[in-house]
Amino acid sequence: MGLLARVRVVAIILLIAVTVFAGLKSRAPGIEPGSVSAQGAVRPATVQPFPKGLIGTLVFQSDIAGPDNPQGRTRIYTLDLATGTVATLTHGRDHRDENPRWSPDGRRIAFKSNRGGNTYDLYVMDADGGSPVRLTDHPAHDHDPAWMPDGRSLIFSSERDSRGDLYRVWLADRRVERLTRNFVGRAIMPDVSPDGRAVAFAAQTLARLQFWEFQIHVLDLTTGTTRALDNSGGACWPAWSPDGRAIASVLLAEEPSLIQVRAADGSGARTLRADPSRWHYYPDWSPDGRLLALSVSPQHHEGEDWDLAIA
Repeated sequence: MGLLARVRVVAIILLIAVTVFAGLKSRAPGIEPGSVSAQGAVRPATVQPFPKGLIGTLVFQSDIAGPDNPQGRTRIYTLDLATGTVATLTHGRDHRDENPRWSPDGRRIAFKSNRGGNTYDLYVMDADGGSPVRLTDHPAHDHDPAWMPDGRSLIFSSERDSRGDLYRVWLADRRVERLTRNFVGRAIMPDVSPDGRAVAFAAQTLARLQFWEFQIHVLDLTTGTTRALDNSGGACWPAWSPDGRAIASVLLAEEPSLIQVRAADGSGARTLRADPSRWHYYPDWSPDGRLLALSVSPQHHEGEDWDLAIA
């Protein structure tokens, strides 16, 4: 999450022909309960109510400094879309909590934190922020938790055996399994398909740490084989649609960055921009597949306020 700067919430509701989302647990008219998770962050003082019909809860991270957070440590929050109410779930003053993801049943949140020392490990807490449980304990950094559909394990990225590969950890016994080992660079940002058979992720075929060298790949969890969705560079942060038929991602090869949605087989790519003048990051789908939530930034660097947009 090195690109994540400060974020503020504004009521930016931008309707696009396609519908996609970031970090939501939703119960709206005609929508079955589900979950998605936003990597954006929010400034509570500027929250405004969202339009009627958007009923659900976004989980997000923010490093906004304040009286109770003078160092601007990244914390995890939730946003009630119906009321605009923001709740603080984590309160650390000497550590960072990041990468929040709803569990499939909406009762728990997985996240990474360096609260246990100098490196990031994975944790799971109740949806109200209570009872955090440490899942991994390793000298290397663990990132990007993504739930399996049955809620019994998480896919994540880690630097424990390489510059970055994908792993799986089971909640019951903390057992860890390595899933990838064929990339010269990093394999990061996993997202699990709704049927639990595949993982979309961003991978580098070169060892340099440049975002425009990333491509979206898909790992078959049954065979262990991987395939690239296309040959274009600069693609990151993949997110499966709830029906498993499409994958949204960020295309950093464009300036400013934009959202790209394509079929799960890599065909039919379409591009979306909530705001042509801003950079787009961290897309995630609404449970009904009609909307995307994402973070938008006026500049491609640290130090700027970010907004949370729904498109």
